[in-house]
Formats: sequence, structure tokens, C-alpha cells
Amino acid sequence: MMAREVFAELGLEVGIHPDHAVDSSGRKYGFWNIAATCNTEPRSVWRSLIAAHLQRLLTSFDAPDPFDTLPPAEIPNRTFARLYEESALPPLDGHPHRKFAPGVVEMLALDLPDTVAVFRHENARNFGGWEALRQKGIANLRELEVEQLETLNPPGGGSFNVLFGSSFYTASKAMLLPSLAAELTGKHVRQEFGWLMSVPNRHQVVWHVIEDSSVIGAVNGMAYFAAAGYSDAPGPVSPHVYWWNGTGYEQLTEVSDDGTVKIRVGPGFQTVLESVMKG
Repeated sequence: MMAREVFAELGLEVGIHPDHAVDSSGRKYGFWNIAATCNTEPRSVWRSLIAAHLQRLLTSFDAPDPFDTLPPAEIPNRTFARLYEESALPPLDGHPHRKFAPGVVEMLALDLPDTVAVFRHENARNFGGWEALRQKGIANLRELEVEQLETLNPPGGGSFNVLFGSSFYTASKAMLLPSLAAELTGKHVRQEFGWLMSVPNRHQVVWHVIEDSSVIGAVNGMAYFAAAGYSDAPGPVSPHVYWWNGTGYEQLTEVSDDGTVKIRVGPGFQTVLESVMKG
């Protein structure tokens, strides 16, 4: 296996698992991001891409703790609220976090020139606590440049909006909905209907404000867009589409091992569908 050979060239013996490797000291190396990167490049450059990725990881392992080396006044300005795929993370007992949507958690990230450090409980306590840091992290998300906004019209009808960006925190702007939709598209949410949302990977956030029966085409189009964006881009977050039900997000889609996408309609969303069909 090419990955094992590259590890060996760097002097590391590892155990290879389907989605990660573990070295003799217990350090874990995820495959998602580098696999997505290689997926878009010819096989002839895979070895060099994998080697460069591993070198960056090893550098981050050996680097001094940024929470100890950065000036304390800089920490809040570098702090972002960030969304992560829950199943791809180690146990979160040592980190402040909260559930954002099924399978997606919100954490605090410290933005660094070449990487991102995640706050542990002691880091959060030392720099103001979870609530204060989260407020700053949300404010910093609002200040991020809007890079590329598109409205997509899937073949089945309806439309949805996609915000693309090179930032590691673009998908995390989902935490700004529904005000994000109003700001960028002028659409305001009807509270009885809510909105659809997906975060396929760290560089995309997708939404549809429910107004009428076009939601049917939108949810189907978003389902396939999210599944594709999750599987073929770095920084996957979630392959699913979610509906805001007034108090939280409900998962509307299921993706089978063979890539088949299904829509799962619960009682609340069914009521919305019936209402917009009558309208």
C-alpha cells in the first residue's frame, strides 16, 4: 500500500486501518483529507502529496503548544467556532463542544498559519471560558469574506444556495443561519416552515429557505449535492441534509454504503410539506 510505504520512508511503522493509521506511539493519522485531495489528482503525484501531508502532520505534532506560545491577547482574535464530523473525532471528553446537528459537533478552533488547534477545557478556562470564546468565535465567522455565492437549480426543480470558500471555516457559517440567508439573498425565514441546511465539507455551506412546494426539488437536489461534496473534497463534515424544525436540526437523508441517497420524512417535516402543497 502506497501510504504504508510513505510512512516507512519517513521512519514510521504504522498499523493501517480503513480510514486512518496509528503509529507505535499511538498518534493517529486520518486519511479523509488526503484521500479527497488525491481523488482530484493523477495517480502519478499521489506519493508526493501523501508525503507532504504526513510531513505537515509530523511538524504539527512536534511544534510547541500554541496556547503557551502565542500572546494571550491574540487568542480571541484567532478563535473560530467550527463544525466537525463527530464520528471522525476521538473521544471529546477533554474538549468543550456541543451538538450542532445529528453527526455534527461545534468546537472552538484556534487559527494558526499552517494548521488549526482545537481548544481543550483547560485552554478555554485560561482564555475566558466557553461562552465568551464562542461569542468571539461566532463574531469572527461573521467577519470572514464571502468568497463565492451560487444559486443552483437541480434537474428535479427548486433551487438552493451554496456558499463556497477557501477558508477552513466556510462551512461553519451554517451557525449564522438564518441571518446568513437574509444577508446574502434577502430571504427571511417563515418560522412555521424553517429551512434546509447541509455542510458537505469545510469549504461549503448549503441552504434553502422554505417558502413553497419548490422545497421538494430542493431537498432532493441538496441530498445529492451534499453526498457528493462530502465524498470528494477535503475536510468532510456531513453527507446529510437537515431541516430546522424550530428548536433544532432534524436529519432528512440517509446514505447507504453503495452511495444510494434516501429522503426520510418525519411527522414535522411532513406537516410542512402538506402546508406548502396546499399553498
